[in-house]
Amino acid sequence: RLVTNDTFELVCMDADKTAVILDFADVHCFVVENNKVYAYTDKKKYSIKYRIYQLAERLPKSFIKVNQSCIANIKQIERFDASIAGSLIIKFKCGYTDCVSRRQLKDFKERFGI
Repeated sequence: RLVTNDTFELVCMDADKTAVILDFADVHCFVVENNKVYAYTDKKKYSIKYRIYQLAERLPKSFIKVNQSCIANIKQIERFDASIAGSLIIKFKCGYTDCVSRRQLKDFKERFGI
């Protein structure tokens, strides 16, 4: 069961199929790849059994939906890059990059005061 506070730890699986407990503060983002949800951290990515919409409903306020397949931890964003087309590209401290979708752009800009 997921709880909506920052102290809850999430059970994930690493590449060796070992269960690992993650704190939400350590997660940079949740991403859907090949129909599986992964949590990116500084060192690794971990698979999660929850769907992205289930996480979006229950994550702490420090997380924001970036697009249909990514939820970002705003405390782990390194920088934003604006493209010529008007979209934002997010770079996380772990090195992962993703684009903010047009649907989420307004909420994203409001959240950051852009």
